[in-house]
Amino acid sequence: MFDSISDYCRSKLPSTKGRGNAEEVRGLLDDQNIASLVTYAEQNDKYSLVYWIFFLYGIAMLLPWNVFITASEYFAKRFEGSGYEGTFQNYFSTSFTIANLVCFAMLLWKQSKSTAFYVDLVSSVVVNVIVFGVMAITVETDVGGSEYFWCTLVMLVVTGVSTSFFQVSVFAEASRFPSEYMQAVMSGQGVAGVAVAVSSILSALAGSTNSPPDEAAIARSAFLYFMTALLITVAALIGRFVVARQPFYLRHITFETVPASASDVSSEDDVESSSQLFATESLSVSRVFCKSAGLIFAVGYVFFITLALFPSITALIKSVHQIEVPLRSMTGRNRFFDDDIFVAFHFLLFNVGDWVGRTMPIIQAFRTFDTRALTFMSLARTIFVPAFLICNVVVPDDRKLSVWVNSDIAYFIIVWLFAVTNGWIGSLTMMAAPQQTFLKSAAEKSLIGSLMSFFLVLGLAIGGAASFILRAMV
Repeated sequence: MFDSISDYCRSKLPSTKGRGNAEEVRGLLDDQNIASLVTYAEQNDKYSLVYWIFFLYGIAMLLPWNVFITASEYFAKRFEGSGYEGTFQNYFSTSFTIANLVCFAMLLWKQSKSTAFYVDLVSSVVVNVIVFGVMAITVETDVGGSEYFWCTLVMLVVTGVSTSFFQVSVFAEASRFPSEYMQAVMSGQGVAGVAVAVSSILSALAGSTNSPPDEAAIARSAFLYFMTALLITVAALIGRFVVARQPFYLRHITFETVPASASDVSSEDDVESSSQLFATESLSVSRVFCKSAGLIFAVGYVFFITLALFPSITALIKSVHQIEVPLRSMTGRNRFFDDDIFVAFHFLLFNVGDWVGRTMPIIQAFRTFDTRALTFMSLARTIFVPAFLICNVVVPDDRKLSVWVNSDIAYFIIVWLFAVTNGWIGSLTMMAAPQQTFLKSAAEKSLIGSLMSFFLVLGLAIGGAASFILRAMV
């Protein structure tokens, strides 16, 4: 990596070897020309390369958890006879969430203690590459039962820890850039969800209702899941080395001040003095937290409502046109209303809607950074709690609530609105936080990015716990 943006710009000037024009080149190297080159390079994200690498980070960020839950059928087969066959998803969810949250909190505490604290993104990505590689290899082994369960659980905890490093690093960096770069990360996360949902529905469509799933086919699918995750994670690792050479990236990462415009920085001496000034200041977590309390609550509550309902409640909602297999064979009706296809389709619909919502802030008409408006919109999503509970939720015991939504179309409309608002409001809150005017240094921007991502994860965790309460209310 170059020591400074000026070094990068000098490397792009013509070589003097064998040309006899040393004086001309020396003229190009005066401070004024270098400053012009620096200003041009730092203001322009060439080919939007930095944007798309942050987008790739977003995809890679959610891969660990998504891959493990997508391969649930494979794990159920491998855990047969272990006692964990029916409960492994609970162990997976609890272990990953605890590892992720605890490590996240520790990193946040360390970041608040020093402006010089740096979370290495490369190490976390390398760990995920190793985890996916190991899991792909184990698909071809004969290990099963309890031994394979504990091996998988260890891998899941490891990737939960590495994912927290990855999240802190990416959100802290994205916070130093214009708001569109935070949107790129959020949009990438949405794409990861869509990919998982497509895989799930294709697996369901490939199945047969009259015969058990082919174990070899299930194993092949799991191997493809892990290999795909491995390749995408490797691509994110390569992207890290590519982005570290971009002047636009270097400007936002290495400058500690938050300039009003590129012209605010006229020379490297100014940059160094500004950096030293802000580097000596300590970060006040309480100050940043209190002034951002509205947005922190908004992002946490958005994902609290989402996880309280999806997928714990929504996966129990069946088609009102459900028909038994023998009757379907007689009538020749398609499988869409079967539980596996219907539920898989709702996963796909949610993830596509979520991704659409995360993409909407690109359009100025769908963008607002007003804290009160975002808090109100976040609270307004509470309406989805009763909306889903009065759908056709199928439970083994007697329902306590009546079914008022007797239309699959109406149910899918609710899912779509639920998904779009999740992605849209979640992205807006994450984008708005680093743009607050009281943030005066890049270190403070990084801190608020980490705080927002922590409370996003905390909202998910609390929402997951609240789902048990909502389940008991049905």
